[in-house]
Amino acid sequence: MKVNLNVSGFDTKAFFPDKDITKIHKPLVEKFTRLYQEQEERVIIFLCAPPGSGKSTLAAFWEHLSHQLPNVEPLQVLPFDGFHYTNEILESNTAQRNGETVSLRSIKGGFETFNLTDLISKLKRLKTQSPKWPYYDRNLHDPVDDAIQVEQNIVVVEGNWLLLNEPVWCDLHKLADFTVFIDTDPNFLKDRLVNRKIRGGVSEEEALAFYEDSDAVNVEKVLTHSVKANLNLYMHQNGSFEIQ
Repeated sequence: MKVNLNVSGFDTKAFFPDKDITKIHKPLVEKFTRLYQEQEERVIIFLCAPPGSGKSTLAAFWEHLSHQLPNVEPLQVLPFDGFHYTNEILESNTAQRNGETVSLRSIKGGFETFNLTDLISKLKRLKTQSPKWPYYDRNLHDPVDDAIQVEQNIVVVEGNWLLLNEPVWCDLHKLADFTVFIDTDPNFLKDRLVNRKIRGGVSEEEALAFYEDSDAVNVEKVLTHSVKANLNLYMHQNGSFEIQ
């Protein structure tokens, strides 16, 4: 299926194999509805995956499907990236990386650069309230507070670090009703991430340097240092998925 989706504020053309829709995506969206019917309260789904894996596009597709299928509760995507600390905070704070003190701004995108306290607070409120959700503005390159109104009874929170196996982070999954993790070949992600940077206007040399300094570290940590999800999907280079 070819479909036009709104992903992070940008119109995106995506393709999902029909067999994946039949065997994976449609059953998942229907499962989310059953969870809501059983619990009779808002259902929180985590979609966790490494950078460059297309998780935002997949989440947007699930949202699209939920509006197309009969007898399915519509779902809403809530991006994790809105919990980034502002650039002002990142520039004035540091973290320890490999025994060295580094600026948080230099590792923007790493788990240390997100406001975990605010994320936990919002997730807890989601069960009984409809709090406004932050959004990461890719034009401002900064988060915008209270930019998204939570409206649906099923929400898919998508991000890199939702299942991170680090202190405090490792308990985050307990705030979700169902968790999905995407695994894939890191070499495949390298090509995608480097090409994405080049399309953004930087040189190939700059894109490769950024990958080695930032993206590669994050990809490796997400793939090897995440707690087990309720469902693991493996993404192949042609964009198809299989259940692990």
